Amino acid sequence: MIRNRLTTTNNSSFKLAWQLYNDSFPIDERRQLYLQKLLMDNKDYNFDIVTDNGAFVGFILWWQFNKLRYIEHFAVDIKYRGKGYGKNIITQFISESTDDLILEVEIPNTEINNKRIAFYKQLGFKLNKYYYQQLTMQKNGSSIQLLLMTYPNYLTELKLSFFKQSFRAICYDPYFL
Repeated sequence: MIRNRLTTTNNSSFKLAWQLYNDSFPIDERRQLYLQKLLMDNKDYNFDIVTDNGAFVGFILWWQFNKLRYIEHFAVDIKYRGKGYGKNIITQFISESTDDLILEVEIPNTEINNKRIAFYKQLGFKLNKYYYQQLTMQKNGSSIQLLLMTYPNYLTELKLSFFKQSFRAICYDPYFL
């Protein structure tokens, strides 16, 4: 398995990943293409695609903050789900850095949401109970309530505050103001 960072939307790998992105996330949890294009050359943003023997497997979209990595979106193509690829991608990602990790999950009110939370727990992530309202991902979009999961430890109020401020300053305000 190989993970490669894309810095442009003008290639076939991006098109495959973008289709999976649109298929995998509700509209309120994803950004519009023109906003995505603005992010691609941001040094703190990583649009990584994953391939295995040349075949597109999935992607992991993430941000680097000071001693914190934020996984914004992660998906595995449907034909590779249930075969260990997701686990391998996240395990490799964890092993590459000593930085804390943070990601968002939906409220555990459906079977799929519970399975997603269980998947991350299996990999050592902790489900935090802090109230968290995701900022809108689209102009004039709706924000939604999510939960945060962290690795390797639970989130402190200080780290939560740092994450919210960093997210707003680096990932949100430059593109939405």
